[in-house]
Amino acid sequence: MACPATFWRDVLNSRFSPVNDQPARRIPFLAYTIAFIVSLVPVGDSIFAQSETLEDCVERLARKAVALPHERRMSLVWTNHAALSEQRAENLRAVFAARLEGAQVRLVQGEAAPALLVSIEQTPSQIVFTATVPAEGGTNVAIEEAARPLVARDARPSNVLRLEKELRWQQEAKILSAVLPAMSAGDETTMIVLVEDALVIYSEEQGAWNLRTTKPLPPGTSQRQRSARGQLLIADETVSQVGILLPGRRCETNWTDDSPVVCSVTTAEMHPARLLAASACGTHAWWLRSDGADWTSEDRLTLRNSVAPSDSPPAAELNVPGPVFSISAGPDGGSATAVVRNVVTGNYEVYRVALSCAN
Repeated sequence: MACPATFWRDVLNSRFSPVNDQPARRIPFLAYTIAFIVSLVPVGDSIFAQSETLEDCVERLARKAVALPHERRMSLVWTNHAALSEQRAENLRAVFAARLEGAQVRLVQGEAAPALLVSIEQTPSQIVFTATVPAEGGTNVAIEEAARPLVARDARPSNVLRLEKELRWQQEAKILSAVLPAMSAGDETTMIVLVEDALVIYSEEQGAWNLRTTKPLPPGTSQRQRSARGQLLIADETVSQVGILLPGRRCETNWTDDSPVVCSVTTAEMHPARLLAASACGTHAWWLRSDGADWTSEDRLTLRNSVAPSDSPPAAELNVPGPVFSISAGPDGGSATAVVRNVVTGNYEVYRVALSCAN
């Protein structure tokens, strides 16, 4: 396309030259003018579309969040439910945090502070960013949207391993460990929770957990100190039997009846990881481990090939809202049960963490 100056010069020469000085030329002149203006519109839109990024969207969300009434000290809880890689989601979080810090909003971890919640969701056509800011008597919400094509290059590939988490339970009292035993078809879902002085069994009915029974630990095994530890074990061949590893003790009971918890002295160590395998994801076995060592900040679960060197990069990662207390058996070989202490709420949370490689 000719530049605007050349275009107007040619039009003027054509309109007012002695040969073409005729009223009939006014219609082509108007047509050329409209065509020129219209031709600029898609070019401008194309340039704008190319300049739009997820970072732009997150920065706009941060500006909206800053404009809402808020505290000057807040904890940031960032949740990714969209088809974004964990690395990209973490990069977007860093952009959001930097914008808030630049506006003199201090983000803290491991301290009592109002929680600024940011979630990333997806619809068939949009990626939706939502920021929820605490307010007196309720919350204020800011929303930004981006077109799905913007994240096509960041989508989790279809046949690549990833970890997915599902919150199953939360409570204020300390949880040392939890398991979701594998059940036979038609049986009710069960959750076994180890607290400092008892084994608590719940059953799920119509989406709600109901207390089934509580089994006290024998005298001398309960732990009330801050560093209390414990791990639940379920035998594949005898699902009704649950093992309890405590410092210097191993206990057992049948959680399906009224038998008491029986303990003996042991030197067995608690295992900080869980072995996972899923036939849909190949023949490899994978270790699910906790990545963090700081009990006052958010943590990360990592998945590594069981035969790969210990310093090899993880095959998948998953952020969790606090330190991981234990990783135990899940309802199948491709999942585990993780107990996490949420650093924002202070609650102890039980997650089902699943290995996935499907679309």
